[in-house]
Amino acid sequence: MRSRLSILSVLFFLSVSVFSVSAFAWEKGNLKINPGVSSESQWDSNIFYDSSNEKDDFITVITPSIKSELGFGVEGKHKARVNYEVALGIFSKYDEQNYGNHDLFGEIDLDFNDYFLKVNDRFLFTSSRAGTEFENRNLRKDNTLNAIVGADFNKLSFDVGYSYFLRDYHSSLLNQFDMYENSVWTTGYIKIMPKTKGLLEYKYTNIKYDDATGRDGNAHAVMAGVQGEITSKITGIIKAGYKSKIYKNSARDDFSSAVVHTSLAYDPTDRLNINLAYEREGFESTYSNNNYYTGDHVLTDLNYKFGPDNNFVAKANGQYFFNDYPETGTTASVKRQDHLWSIGTGLDYHWKDWIVCGIGYAFTQRESNIGSRDYDQHVISTDMRLVF
Repeated sequence: MRSRLSILSVLFFLSVSVFSVSAFAWEKGNLKINPGVSSESQWDSNIFYDSSNEKDDFITVITPSIKSELGFGVEGKHKARVNYEVALGIFSKYDEQNYGNHDLFGEIDLDFNDYFLKVNDRFLFTSSRAGTEFENRNLRKDNTLNAIVGADFNKLSFDVGYSYFLRDYHSSLLNQFDMYENSVWTTGYIKIMPKTKGLLEYKYTNIKYDDATGRDGNAHAVMAGVQGEITSKITGIIKAGYKSKIYKNSARDDFSSAVVHTSLAYDPTDRLNINLAYEREGFESTYSNNNYYTGDHVLTDLNYKFGPDNNFVAKANGQYFFNDYPETGTTASVKRQDHLWSIGTGLDYHWKDWIVCGIGYAFTQRESNIGSRDYDQHVISTDMRLVF
């Protein structure tokens, strides 16, 4: 009964949202307000990431959203932005897994030609497992504040930044992992080609845990690379360097390793777009007896437009994660290593300028030397998105 009521409530909300999208998409002067809503139906073969006796379910995800932007100052060069969306997940059988993930983003972007100031804040109230080590959904608050000021002097430029990150779990079992980070960095750039800059960066991070003081630490990273138009058809950033993360009151291993951050977009034709990202980094860990793990993460996606009006988009994506843990877990006999990979494919049909329908399939597999952490997952989905 509870599940049926939840579904009826969501369907009613979707109907109201569709009407709202049509009625309130609005632009006047330098102010733009763009509502949107999407409805996705999924069949998930393994909702708990189990290594055996998998549980499947049908899930409906309704995601209303609103994006707004205000240009102000001379010719509207300065921008203020506020975006908000909430993803409402409704499970057919396991309704205790129902969730509402909130994502609120605000930004002020001041452009003074040779100088700029950007301040943004992103608040998440979420139980998403993406980017975590969790098999179960764990409700938490994440807040990320960034402030960056920069200046451009012809071929030379620089920026100085500050970032604050807070993570607060709602489970008493996970309160020991409540933490926050304060980071400061500076980056210098030199123009090496008309649309390409070389860069050198230093970043310091202070890590504090509310209860687990043995996990407090300091991190230092130095990186160099290039940013901008790498070739005539490839744009993005490539930077690599070295990072050390020293935990103050812990007998466990510190992180000391090469790090890489790469994000590239390749546009060989007007119809084809390929994105590639690679990151090697030391991530804070919630796994038994480990302060961190070293992750090598590769992500790629491809979009190809076709049809008489380019209104069909074929999509493919893939990812490979290798996560390496420095310490043996309290209930394990070996140091944990995970290989996680996934592939996905789909097709979108742009029926109207503001209506997109799609179908998709994704397969994910994790192979771990801790056998209980292996799993396979198949997800088949259909969706409809209304965007203005």
